[in-house]
Amino acid sequence: MLTLGAFLVVGAAFVVYLLSALYLDTRDGTSYFGADPDYYELMARHAYDHTAARFHPGTVVLGLGWMKLFSPLEAWIAPHILLKAMFAAVGALGVLGAIVAFTVLLPRGYGLLGGMIYASSLGVWYFAAIPESKILTASLSALYIAVYVLYRDDWNARRTIGLNAILAVACFNEIVAGFLIAIPAVDAWLRGMVWSRMRWIAVQVAVTLAALLVLEIFVNGWIVPESTSRAEQSHFALFIDYVLRFNYGPDKIHDFIASWFFFNLVAPTPHALWWSQFGGYFEPSVAAYRWSPIAMVTMLVIGLLIVAPFLPGMRGASFGAANGLLLPLAAYAIVRAIFFVIFIPNESLLFSPAVTVPHWLFVLVPFAASNFPAKRAVLAVLCVLLFVTNAGFMVGPDGWAAVWTRIAGS
Repeated sequence: MLTLGAFLVVGAAFVVYLLSALYLDTRDGTSYFGADPDYYELMARHAYDHTAARFHPGTVVLGLGWMKLFSPLEAWIAPHILLKAMFAAVGALGVLGAIVAFTVLLPRGYGLLGGMIYASSLGVWYFAAIPESKILTASLSALYIAVYVLYRDDWNARRTIGLNAILAVACFNEIVAGFLIAIPAVDAWLRGMVWSRMRWIAVQVAVTLAALLVLEIFVNGWIVPESTSRAEQSHFALFIDYVLRFNYGPDKIHDFIASWFFFNLVAPTPHALWWSQFGGYFEPSVAAYRWSPIAMVTMLVIGLLIVAPFLPGMRGASFGAANGLLLPLAAYAIVRAIFFVIFIPNESLLFSPAVTVPHWLFVLVPFAASNFPAKRAVLAVLCVLLFVTNAGFMVGPDGWAAVWTRIAGS
């Protein structure tokens, strides 16, 4: 699966993410959707923020290690660019995981297209272009899914240890990454709960609990000084604090769905003017797509992919390798969604990149298995539309004019 084409897509994703990071910096576009880049930009100076280290030590350790490793280059490359390169590389690694997952679960010839669609998704692209812990969670989730689907029927000790290592790092970066266990758990339940499956799922539960204990006992209050904020005394205290802040209602559920399922894939507009006091957000409604013709066309193409398998004579006979796996993936996506509906519905886009692979699989697997004509061409059109639409957000509402002016000037 690791073909030249796969590495070219991954390399292109890295370059696009890094260039986007540099451009977002120049237009002050790194704090949308509740992102906290200030917590992580300190790593460019070989320092770290205590809040980031308390709840997302995976990103902090990786960032400090990266800056230490590449510190000899600081004489020629600015430290903040080196740090941006790390987040771009993490995002590109997630693209590799997505390509593997799509190659396994989709028919032959769809893996690279799926990887490009994943790479062009707004949540993945944006959070790979700013200093934020969320892209590490997204990429580790993609890698976890890739490893699981690749070796689903052919496990050995080395592969099991590798999957648990991915899970452990993901939990140290964001403890709710432990929801990934829903994938093998539901898959085992559907296939029959034999002892061998139950045993290594129990190991994954133990890995998640061990990560939580280490975070609460050794990281929070020992390695990292104890916070003076009551909300940051523990993960549980933070959860309670956030839950008590929000008012829940039908409007919040609608706003959550708009961000979680739609905005994470396609930017509705090239600007985010709502909630500017929190960095900026899209109009929290699916109706926001009415303001951008190209975004609306992109969503219509996605709608076509969803509807196509149900049209008369278009239903495919089998999902192939994905048979039996969509429900376990849905279990993971649903459990994570329910948690963030309760925890922080107003900033759902911040936490949705980790379910980008499952969300695209729910669309692409039935479509690829259908009898719809010219399926690869349709996906290629979607990929172009997705890239152009989300690039429009990355450069900003007046960004294309500025980009062309700079190109002409150079």
